Amino acid sequence: MVMYHIKSKKGFLNSACGKKSGQTLVEATIALASILLTLAAIAIAISTSVSNSQFIKLQSQAAKYAQDGMEQLRYERNTSPANFFARNGIYCMNEDSSLTPGSCTAVNIANTFKREAEFTQPSNVACGNNTRVAVNVYWSSGKCGTTNTFCHKSQLASCFANQTGTSDTL
Repeated sequence: MVMYHIKSKKGFLNSACGKKSGQTLVEATIALASILLTLAAIAIAISTSVSNSQFIKLQSQAAKYAQDGMEQLRYERNTSPANFFARNGIYCMNEDSSLTPGSCTAVNIANTFKREAEFTQPSNVACGNNTRVAVNVYWSSGKCGTTNTFCHKSQLASCFANQTGTSDTL
């Protein structure tokens, strides 16, 4: 289709549509704004995805540290049951799996996490005649508030029986 433009006193007229050519500037601005909004939405989606990916990575690491802590406590139960079953309350569990009585006051695992072991004796738990042990691993993120620095937690709990015999039979 061939279009003819006729010059008038007020500017060019599009003879096919009857529009002024200045309206294309408004249309271009609207199209540019639409593109910018779309790009902003994509950037927000990517940023959220990266944040969620980082959270899942930290959550997986915390679960691994909780499992490592529980394995160390099983080893202690098997090799030194008297020490193990004498514990009660919260212990800070350091990176080398050493236990210090009381809650951890700072990050003590991989510069990101704090790990605690909580021993609860049989009279206080639903483990029957067994000792309940919970290994809690805490970490923080940008989603945590200023009052609750470590707002994320991975917990692994188990009931330990006070068995008699050698460590070979436990």
